[in-house]
Amino acid sequence: MGTWIKETDIAIYLMQGGYWISRITKYESQTNPKEKVVNIGSIKSWFLREDYPRAMTVAIGTGAPEPQPMPPPPPPPPSSGNTINAAGLEIVKSFEGLMLNAYPDPGTGGEPWTIGYGHTSAAGPPQVYRGLTISRTDAEEILKRDLGKYEKAVASSVTRTSTSDQFSAMVSFTFNVGPGNFQSSTLLKKHNAGDFAGASEEFLKWVYAGGNVMPGLQRRRKAERALYRSENWQQFL
Repeated sequence: MGTWIKETDIAIYLMQGGYWISRITKYESQTNPKEKVVNIGSIKSWFLREDYPRAMTVAIGTGAPEPQPMPPPPPPPPSSGNTINAAGLEIVKSFEGLMLNAYPDPGTGGEPWTIGYGHTSAAGPPQVYRGLTISRTDAEEILKRDLGKYEKAVASSVTRTSTSDQFSAMVSFTFNVGPGNFQSSTLLKKHNAGDFAGASEEFLKWVYAGGNVMPGLQRRRKAERALYRSENWQQFL
């Protein structure tokens, strides 16, 4: 870190890596047109920096070119977006299945009642009750609305740029296990740490229901893992 002064132009720059990151401004003297007044107030802030200047280069009569300003930082990598892709949507639809008539929970014979593509009242409207019937169009609209919740849950939890396939696999996973389980999962922790290989293996640990391994969940997790890896997920449907 240093400064650079050119007497003829009264230019003082704070330099870093061959570029200037701050410079002293100047203006015409009101009392002497041959003089220029340099506003040195910002120099104080230079020396309060942790990387304060420790050297000064004076370029007088050396023919040294004017330093260039620090180039702008490169743009961040493109985001995958916050919407599940077609592959993730097909996984959700395939494993949730479509039911146009409300059906009870297999374990309780009642609540929670489910309809459409795995929609329950806990996900929001419509409330599901015995005897409720919907159309295929209704089911698509309900699924779109429900997925929005899970897309937001994943987007708000992921701190590392994800591919479209990674994001979509995590949305399908969250749709099935719930936002709370996803947000506290080792899968998310590993993904945010950049350990994508480790994160992909975490899918296969979520295959239990009632303490038993469920073949349907095993296939779903394999499909989600394959999508996360951008591999052949269709083989597991």
